[in-house]
Amino acid sequence: MTYGWAILIVIIVAAALFALGVFNPGTFTSSTATGFNEFQVETGGWQLNTSSNDAFLIQLKNAAGSQVTITNITVTIGATTLSNTTDIGDEVLAANEEGTYAVSFANSFSSGSSYTATVEITYTNDNTGFTGFKETGTVTGTVV
Repeated sequence: MTYGWAILIVIIVAAALFALGVFNPGTFTSSTATGFNEFQVETGGWQLNTSSNDAFLIQLKNAAGSQVTITNITVTIGATTLSNTTDIGDEVLAANEEGTYAVSFANSFSSGSSYTATVEITYTNDNTGFTGFKETGTVTGTVV
């Protein structure tokens, strides 16, 4: 009889924790950005939005110290890699200037699930004229 009550209490506690989302890995995923040097990504400066055709939006600040031209942004989430060349159209950013960029995904992400995205930015340093620079960083968050 005592074991029966103990098992019942354990089941009730487990059900309560499940209802609170303790067992959902997305609950523990915070928004972080790592690996960026020449571009700054502020906390909360990106999102994967299901209401706008699964668009990945990112706000970048030029921290390179000179004017740059962004020629491409490639975003990889899981096994899906998409590139945004046409919408950017060689976007020029002066030193310390910010810009917001979007990359649309064809698959459907579930709202509330967590993700990790690898972002690769291809750019040219306009002061030196050197081309083909690549900046790669990783951002994590929860699908909105």
